[in-house]
Amino acid sequence: MSKPLSRLTALVASAALAVSLSACTASGWQEEAPPAAGAQTDVGGLKLRNFMIVSDEAGDAIVAGGITSRDEAAEVVGISVAPQAEDGSFGTAQTIAYTADLAKGATVTLDGADTMFSDPALILGRNATITVAFADGQSAAVEAPVYSSEHPDFAEEWSAAQGAA
Repeated sequence: MSKPLSRLTALVASAALAVSLSACTASGWQEEAPPAAGAQTDVGGLKLRNFMIVSDEAGDAIVAGGITSRDEAAEVVGISVAPQAEDGSFGTAQTIAYTADLAKGATVTLDGADTMFSDPALILGRNATITVAFADGQSAAVEAPVYSSEHPDFAEEWSAAQGAA
């Protein structure tokens, strides 16, 4: 009696594996596309997606990513960034004067034009804590990577942000 159960279990497991693997190559997948970058979090009805820092060697940087208000309107009242130190701790946070109004279900994309800052403590390849503050007192924070402004995946966005300054 246990043999049929084992075969059934194996069959179900195989089918589940086949379905999950086929989903990885669903329509729209492109081999040459870079992997998803950045960090994400959800706090209540607020979502931070693909958050990252793009920086040059001197610490001139931009915050990039997307903020979505899923359940109700929200107002962003500031963004702060604290760079990671060599010992893994995070340094003093610097506030970026960024504001945005988000309607319910709306997303604002941070492309760097309004989120430029400078912090010589930023080290390429390490992380930084990015905290987005909202008018209602909520905040959402992510530990995000610091990428080089010379990296081919981010050079165009970096250049566009520098031109907007």
